Amino acid sequence: MTAPAAPALPARYRVTGRLMETHDTVTLDLRPVDRPIPLHQPGQFTMLYAPGVGEVPVSISGTGPDQVLVQTVRAVGAVTRALCACAPGRMIGVRGPYGTDWDVARAAGGDLLIVAGGIGLAPLRGALQAALAQRDRYRRVVVLIGARSPTELIFVRDLG
Repeated sequence: MTAPAAPALPARYRVTGRLMETHDTVTLDLRPVDRPIPLHQPGQFTMLYAPGVGEVPVSISGTGPDQVLVQTVRAVGAVTRALCACAPGRMIGVRGPYGTDWDVARAAGGDLLIVAGGIGLAPLRGALQAALAQRDRYRRVVVLIGARSPTELIFVRDLG
C-alpha cells in the first residue's frame, strides 16, 4: 500500500501557539485553516513556507489535540528566522509529510534507546511520545540528550 501523495501546494496553517525553547529555537503550534496535510508518523518532516520569504524542511516534533501540528524551528537563516518570529494568528504554509517514519512499534517487547543532541531532539520527540503512550509495550525506555549548555536544551518542560 502506498502512502497518499503529499500536496504540491502548501496548505494554510495558522500559528495558534508559540513557545520559546531557547534563545534561538521556537516551538509553534499550527492549526489547519484549509484541509490538513495527511497524518504523519514519528520521524517525518514537512516543508514550512514563510510567505514572501521562502520554504524550508522542518522535522515534525509532535501532534496536539484537534489536528494541531507541532513544529520546532531553530533560527539559522532568513526563512527559519521568519518562522521563529511568527506570532499567534500568523498564517504559514505547510506541505508534507515527507520522509520515512521510524517504526517505533517494531521495538515492542524490547528496550528503546533514544539519543539526541540539541535540535536533534525535535524529530525524536514524536517517537518518544508514541512509545510513552504505549509504555507497557517496551521493557525500558531510555533517553539520552545533550546540548552545548543547559540553556540550549529544548523541551525542558517535558523532561522534568
